[in-house]
Amino acid sequence: MKSTTLQTIFLFICLGNIPSTQSYGSPDTSRGDFFKTICKAAGSSLIVSQTLLPLHTNLMNDVANAVAIEKAESNIRRAGGTCAYGVGDGCEELSGGNEFIKELQRKSAANKELAQKEYLSAYQMKNYPDFFASLSPPKFMVKKPDGTFALYEADELTELKKAGKIKIEKPMAMGGQVIDVTVKPILVLVE
Repeated sequence: MKSTTLQTIFLFICLGNIPSTQSYGSPDTSRGDFFKTICKAAGSSLIVSQTLLPLHTNLMNDVANAVAIEKAESNIRRAGGTCAYGVGDGCEELSGGNEFIKELQRKSAANKELAQKEYLSAYQMKNYPDFFASLSPPKFMVKKPDGTFALYEADELTELKKAGKIKIEKPMAMGGQVIDVTVKPILVLVE
């Protein structure tokens, strides 16, 4: 039987069988008092089993997770200096002499500027278009050929669309290898 079924039966018995008019034994005790005492004791054990035990279990799980995380973090290689985009005084130490890691660091260093532009563009397209569209009058972000953005009002944007100077571009990530589905399609100015 499930514990919720047992709890329901217990509540039915406790709430349904408390006749306080029938005497049991001495004139000071009644059958109702007997059931009330039993229900109080059983009810408090139900409260303990339904509230304190899950809290204890959750606490023990949290402690176990913290120990596992601490153990995993002890295996992470940390550099004395910094290493970002494969550039920095900590890169050699992080590579640990592994030629494959060194090659990845060289590729990251070569693509540093492109990656930074890509991240900045993605950040701007995720955070600003909705803000500018909420202004009165609304403004629309349009990406220019050099990668910067310009703001246009609705009537200006309509004129550019009629002239064929606006196209819709799907945002790309990883150097143009995959479509970035976290960003809405971009309006691009064609000159």
